Amino acid sequence: MEKTNRSINYKIALTGVFGALSVVLSFTPLGYIQIGLLAITIMHIPVILAVILAGLVPGVSVGLIFGLSSLIRAAQTGSPFFINPFCSVLPRMLFPVAVWAICKLLNKLPGFSKVISGSIAAAVGTLCHTLIVMAALYIFYAEPLLQGMKGAMEQFGFSTDNLSPVGGFIAIIACTLATNGIWEIITATIIVATVLTSIYAVKNKKSKLSKIEELQ
Repeated sequence: MEKTNRSINYKIALTGVFGALSVVLSFTPLGYIQIGLLAITIMHIPVILAVILAGLVPGVSVGLIFGLSSLIRAAQTGSPFFINPFCSVLPRMLFPVAVWAICKLLNKLPGFSKVISGSIAAAVGTLCHTLIVMAALYIFYAEPLLQGMKGAMEQFGFSTDNLSPVGGFIAIIACTLATNGIWEIITATIIVATVLTSIYAVKNKKSKLSKIEELQ
């Protein structure tokens, strides 16, 4: 019973910490890393870490906080797309499932440490986040989205004229990945790997100290 209570308290604490971090990243410039003309978002990373360190339910909870923060931010700035909860909230609650599934799968396979599993899950999760958000935007706002990305699409050889619905979505995803998407995947992987390495190193050190104390 004591162990169960400790586990619940641990998950609640991590949900609170990563939820608060998600709010801070959503409402401040800290949510972006500026590299030249690219603004790489890291706002989804607390959700990924919450899933890896605390499980699916805390991860989805932090995703909900992230989504609501995005919705409120959109209302404040007048963003026409993310004022829609199906674009701002729902995708942020869905992509943690992909992170959780990848972690569960890789942790069962030999040769994958927790850091490696978490890093791969971060990469896949970031890709899924991009795909789900862009899919939601395309479903509700296909025409203005295509017009807004017309310049970028033409640079990559896509014509917005006579595009089929599927072709339009593929073009948008390709352009998104070719600009910010790939860098966001790389950044998320590096940050998550660094954080997990530090956390697991501290945990292993504490575990060894506990064993030494028991032997004394």
